[in-house]
Amino acid sequence: MSAPGAGEPKLGKKDFVSDQDVRWCPGCGDYAILSQVQKVLPELGVPRERFVFISGIGCSSRFPYYVNTYGFHSIHGRAPAIATGLKTSRPDLSVWVVTGDGDALSIGGNHLIHILRRNLDVNILLFNNKIYGLTKGQYSPTSEVGKVTKSTPVGSIDHPFDPIAL
Repeated sequence: MSAPGAGEPKLGKKDFVSDQDVRWCPGCGDYAILSQVQKVLPELGVPRERFVFISGIGCSSRFPYYVNTYGFHSIHGRAPAIATGLKTSRPDLSVWVVTGDGDALSIGGNHLIHILRRNLDVNILLFNNKIYGLTKGQYSPTSEVGKVTKSTPVGSIDHPFDPIAL
């Protein structure tokens, strides 16, 4: 993708900030991720109208609302499948999947594996907080053994999944 021409104005972070109120819990790490992505996007030299953010379900999946680009809030765990279709039909777009550990590694585990296997030119932001934040405390596939939550009152017996191992 080519950088903006000499006659086009240079984009900055503010150009990628949407008019939507950010609705994450106070102190949530998602704020820092959003801020950094909004800061980095102008540096990539891609026209704003060529960015597409696709998300599933969960706290992280509110991301497309908060970035002033094209976006798609899909169903639980299916963002990689939708991103695959979009990228194969529109290879000129900069496609980003925004997902959480529960969305990507549990409900959508097989879709994540296949998008990685296909090695498409898609960026994946995996927010791994080791808990289902939207449900306020259900353990996730990356929660540590012994994690006490509403869904595991005596502690999780499952060993955590390591997404980097993929």
